[in-house]
Parts: sequence; C-alpha cells; structure tokens
Amino acid sequence: MPAIVNHNARRHEIAQAVGRIVASQGLQAVTIRATAKEVGFSTTLITHYFDNKEALMSFSYLAARNRTTARIERAIKRDRDLLSIFSECLPTTKRRRSDWMLWFGLWGVAIDDKVLQEERIRGYQEAQVLFAQVLRWAQKKGEVGAEIDCDYQAIRIMAFINGLASLAAQASAKWPRKSLENMLDLELKALS
Repeated sequence: MPAIVNHNARRHEIAQAVGRIVASQGLQAVTIRATAKEVGFSTTLITHYFDNKEALMSFSYLAARNRTTARIERAIKRDRDLLSIFSECLPTTKRRRSDWMLWFGLWGVAIDDKVLQEERIRGYQEAQVLFAQVLRWAQKKGEVGAEIDCDYQAIRIMAFINGLASLAAQASAKWPRKSLENMLDLELKALS
C-alpha cells in the first residue's frame, strides 16, 4: 500500500527549508538543489511542488506571512492584550527571525521580479488591513482610545515593527525578546 502524503504539509516543510537557508546563508544561496539538500528530498521532488525558484520563493514568503497572521488571530481569540498580539510579529524565535530574513531578502529582489513584487505588495496590504482590524478590536475592548485613526496607526505600527525587526536582524544579540517587547510596549502606549 503506497504511503499517503500530505502535499500541503510537504510544501510547507520545503518552504521552512528555504527560510533556514536564507537565515543562515542569504537569499542568493537559495536554489532548487540547495533546498532539496536542506530538506532531505530530491530535486525532482522539489520541482514536483514548485516549477521554479520564483514559485518556491513566492510560496515561502506567503507561508511566512500566513504563520504570522495565524499567530495574531490565535492571540485575538485568546483575548490577549495589544502588546501580546503585536509581539507575535517580532523576531523573537529562531523561526520568526528566519521569516524576517526571508521577507527582507525578498523585498530587495522583488524590485526586479513582477511575481515577487505583486506578492510583496499583497503582503503589505494584508498586513495593513490586519493591523487595523487588531486596533479596531482593541478599541472595542477599550484598550485604545475611540478617537484614534486605526488605518493610520496600523501603518505606523507596521513601520515600527519593521524597524525593530531590522535592528534585530542586524544585531540579534543586542535585541533580545524583552528589549523588543519593551520598545513595542512604549510605542503602543502612545496610542492611548
């Protein structure tokens, strides 16, 4: 009897391997062959799931975004406070740092690649909508003032988190979890 394969799980496993390569060696090191070696599959299996490097990169970028969105949505369902929710975006674990390195790398190459550029723009737009939804949810709870412009503040928080992530990516030892969360806490307190 042939083994049953969860194709979606396998695609995500491959995407995680891409993130590890980017985090340890840089975006230029990502190839179908390097990805196959990292995940322990053949190149044929990788190309079964992804037609080319562009498709592999695009899916990896999207998978990282979806992981962050899922963490934020879980935090909302658990009725966490605003700091806990937005902390889900910070590069405070090995996997999250890997996701940020992947995003930073792809943002750079997306300039010359229409598919990746469209994915980057979609990611920005979806993050802006999600952050604004989080702020509206916090308004209903009374955690932030009813007078704040959630759409504007969503952009401001996105910029702040991107900046923190950039600092942490460049000097992770100087930006441990507590420091990142303290900086974010100060920024969020300015909303109320």
